Amino acid sequence: MRIRFLAPLAALALALPATARATDGHFLHGVGAVNSALGGAAVASNTSLLGSFFVNPAGLASYAGTNIEMGFELMKPDRTVTSSYGTMTGSTTSASEFTPIPAFGFTTQLNDKVVIGLAGLGIGGFGVNYAADPSNPILMPRPNGFGQVYSNFGLMKIVPAVAWKASDKLRFGVAANIDWASLAVNPMPTAAPAVDPGPDGKPYTQDDRAFYSSAASADGAFGFGLQLGLQYQATDAVALGLSYTSTQMFQDFEYTAVYENPNLPSYNTARTFTFRMDAPAIYAAGIAWSPSSKLQTAADVKYYTYKSTKGFDESGYNTDGSVKGFGWDNIMVVALGAQYATSDKVTLRGGYNYSGNPVPDAMSMYNLPAPAIVQHNISAGLGYKLRPGVEINIAGYVALENSIEGPMMKPTAIPGTSVKNAMSEKSMLIGFTFTPTKK
Repeated sequence: MRIRFLAPLAALALALPATARATDGHFLHGVGAVNSALGGAAVASNTSLLGSFFVNPAGLASYAGTNIEMGFELMKPDRTVTSSYGTMTGSTTSASEFTPIPAFGFTTQLNDKVVIGLAGLGIGGFGVNYAADPSNPILMPRPNGFGQVYSNFGLMKIVPAVAWKASDKLRFGVAANIDWASLAVNPMPTAAPAVDPGPDGKPYTQDDRAFYSSAASADGAFGFGLQLGLQYQATDAVALGLSYTSTQMFQDFEYTAVYENPNLPSYNTARTFTFRMDAPAIYAAGIAWSPSSKLQTAADVKYYTYKSTKGFDESGYNTDGSVKGFGWDNIMVVALGAQYATSDKVTLRGGYNYSGNPVPDAMSMYNLPAPAIVQHNISAGLGYKLRPGVEINIAGYVALENSIEGPMMKPTAIPGTSVKNAMSEKSMLIGFTFTPTKK
């Protein structure tokens, strides 16, 4: 295998933007063409190198020699917001394009028991781009509505990992997740708005006008966490797995902006503000069943702890008019996958992923920039061996449309109002695996 030839491709993959529009909360359901086609199942199954890096590093111990898997995904989300205020109702569709998401993983065997590896993975994100819309109450020009709403969040991780085969049946793995995230939001509701008392000159009355500042110039933040896993080969056909991903602790996002209320002396003067958004701890368990050398199946259950994660845990307004956070719930995810080798060259794959919806209906308005609400994901893929040790993999998936609806809040629910977010996704993936061949 020509590792020196592949190294520049790895560098290119890591340099590409990693902004995903995710399907399990704000995470991708799977990484790479193989793992995505299998619904993301990889806690006990080792069908994908990238899947092991993403879900359970213990799986890396099952790879002999030197292995490489690289992939590229193009995802397109479709998002619509519909709002009502009294007798006025309007609907607006977000601008949407295919988003590139790279992934690369490498392992090498140090001895019969120890495997080390490194991966760079685009793993999650969210975003919308709604134009100001006078016919849609929530998007009416300010201060009556938010005006244009734009958000773009991307999450990637670099994963140095080591896996250890304790015995023929038991494998352990540990990985250091070095995360990088980028966030842009306009308007930015987590910073206190510039408020004037309105035409009546009296503060804290219905005609007060509030202008949130923009954080459209993205800021980046580094995060760090750990991932632990084990796998147990109960029988020749059945394997069990457990994994734990700690809370990923991030730096604050920091923004330099201006006050945007033209009715105040502070208009267009500089201000700074910060926002911190961690990634939740994830608990996962899985089972893999291989009844024959041709057929492999897997099932995972995962639990995402958004409700105790900074940035997602709180909801509602602070006393200064800023929004506390996204107000997400914890979610359960189920991933199912199967692959069947129809010949020495061709492998067919299929999967299904169900995600709980983290966004309560009452939080619909607060999550206008982050409608991570899809629940049902159907995937399929194909692997073809180009030559011994080299396989090309293609896959695609659709996340079926889901919607939530709740009232406008100021700061409590406004009677006779509603904000409905709807979202669906589709994606295409291609990847290559390079595995050692027997001489």
